[in-house]
Amino acid sequence: MTRFSLVISLLVFGCSTVPKPSNTELGIAFTAIENGFLIYKGVITRDANERAFKTYSKAQIKPHTLLISSSGGDINLGIALGNWVKENGLNVEVKDFCASSCANYVFPAGRLKYLSKDSVLIWHGSAWQTHWDIDDGDKARFQQSIQSMRVKETEFFAKILVDNILPVYGQSKFNLWDKVLSWIGLGPIGFDYSISDLENLGITGINLKDSEWNWRAYKPNKKHLVRRFSLTDDYRFTINRFVSKTDY
Repeated sequence: MTRFSLVISLLVFGCSTVPKPSNTELGIAFTAIENGFLIYKGVITRDANERAFKTYSKAQIKPHTLLISSSGGDINLGIALGNWVKENGLNVEVKDFCASSCANYVFPAGRLKYLSKDSVLIWHGSAWQTHWDIDDGDKARFQQSIQSMRVKETEFFAKILVDNILPVYGQSKFNLWDKVLSWIGLGPIGFDYSISDLENLGITGINLKDSEWNWRAYKPNKKHLVRRFSLTDDYRFTINRFVSKTDY
């Protein structure tokens, strides 16, 4: 289990004990229709996507909402799931947590977005991030692959009318101490935004099921793992902010 996945599981389970990882935490996703929701739990994978699409297609009564709890997954697969959510006009409700590709592409794609008082959203980068740990021998292949993903990501955010700075805005805001702590495995794993800043970034239709969204109050011992960043006063909403490899 990676540090990111382990920390995500701790955000959900709390700190008294560290439970044995479940199938979901190990990456074995679960999809089904339950109580009128299309359930998606676990890492975003090709197999899980296909099972979700097939389950929805076969349903006589189509669910209106995707209920998701996921630490994310491959960029292309996250975009594929987000596009499918958009094309089918589904709502998205976050159960427990939605991080990385889930927060980047699935949550923003929902027609309506539902958060409980303790739902955790975490962003920590995307195809447009500037720093990657790539071995020298893999750089040529990586550059070709990342350019393709950046095109897909740019097109996706333009389709859902969201500023594609969303997943990377906070990366430049971490201070030196944050980075030092992260290098030794103790620092924040990502960042989030206020509801008003999410709306300014283009994520509209957010509904609070408990009339509040304040997960830090319900998981206070984990709040240091996710930094809250605010948009600066000079921020201006922009579609297709990044469109070429030199933009960011």
